[in-house]
Amino acid sequence: MSSAVESHVFARIAEAAVQREPFAHCVIDGIFPREFYESIVDEWPTEEAWLPLGESGRVGKGTYASRMVVLMNDAGYARLDEERRRFWVGEVGGWLLGTGLRRLLLEKFADDLATAGFGAPLERTAGDALLVSDRTRYKIGPHTDAQHRVVSLLFYLPEDAAFRRFGTSFYVPRTASFRCRGGPHHPFALFERVKTVEFVPNRLVIFPKTDRCFHGVEDVDLPGIERRLLIYNVRRTS
Repeated sequence: MSSAVESHVFARIAEAAVQREPFAHCVIDGIFPREFYESIVDEWPTEEAWLPLGESGRVGKGTYASRMVVLMNDAGYARLDEERRRFWVGEVGGWLLGTGLRRLLLEKFADDLATAGFGAPLERTAGDALLVSDRTRYKIGPHTDAQHRVVSLLFYLPEDAAFRRFGTSFYVPRTASFRCRGGPHHPFALFERVKTVEFVPNRLVIFPKTDRCFHGVEDVDLPGIERRLLIYNVRRTS
């Protein structure tokens, strides 16, 4: 594992300003050192490693047909060839799934999480990650994440900015008082899109789980698109 990469990522997160509208979030460019980002592009999983999300056991079977994943666990790593397995386990998985990143995120968003009613200590959380390849026709309506989520990180990993308009969008409900504890995806028509964080290389989007962190992805309607991401979540274990 490269301690230099870990130190770079942690420093970029620690120093990032927290934006407050429409809910607490950070957008961080240059999250990885340039040379390491080139390695991520080079070591991206080959086609045979991907599994439809609906066959991964994380969601209902047959759902999310356009989202392909490689889980960052033993079963997911086993789908990678030896070279890529060595990279994603040794150069990414070690620090990503360790306690240091969770501790940093829980401290950074402590006030927001307290307001949202989250008071569990570090020992009652865990890290969870997956590589994601969203294909043409993928979309997801405005939602707040599942109730066991605490903080969500979306690492944008495209080769270039060709698909920049297909970033994650933030929404506010047209009924101002509407809140959601998490789970269902809501119709786009019930929300106003107020911001789209463009899908450009080497960018990280972070937000803590609250009942108003409505986000989603507009219809990916361009043939041949692939939205490459690394998604990491701090989640409650009890």
